Amino acid sequence: MELVISNAPFNRAAALSLRQAIFVTERGIPRDVEFDDRDTSDRVYVTLYQDATHPVATLRLEPQSPTEMRFGRVCTRQDLRGQGLGTRLLTAAEDWSREHGFSTGVIHGEVSAQAFYERCGYVVNEGPFDEDGAPVVILHKDL
Repeated sequence: MELVISNAPFNRAAALSLRQAIFVTERGIPRDVEFDDRDTSDRVYVTLYQDATHPVATLRLEPQSPTEMRFGRVCTRQDLRGQGLGTRLLTAAEDWSREHGFSTGVIHGEVSAQAFYERCGYVVNEGPFDEDGAPVVILHKDL
């Protein structure tokens, strides 16, 4: 497995392709909701590749302030869930964020994924409430 953290066009394309497959096709989220104005060319994505051409997990880095990083659009390919790839992805994102001066991680996580984020050390601070048609909680973690 190869982990890439960048805003390079190939990595952005891989992240968006994976999100199309998981959020839009598999989960039925409208594409105009999934792909928003934060998917800019300068956005950094963390993507885990099974090999050089097959992305299997991704997330979007969204700085909220000079000290707070939001980890958004977290997803893993369906056939590889439960194998620790999401944890590996999130840990890499946290490490990168810490190295770049961020001290807090925040996630707007769907209630269905809340237990996963709690196992990763996140604590619910708010919610649940509706966000983009799904019940969501806001979780924080000191990095």
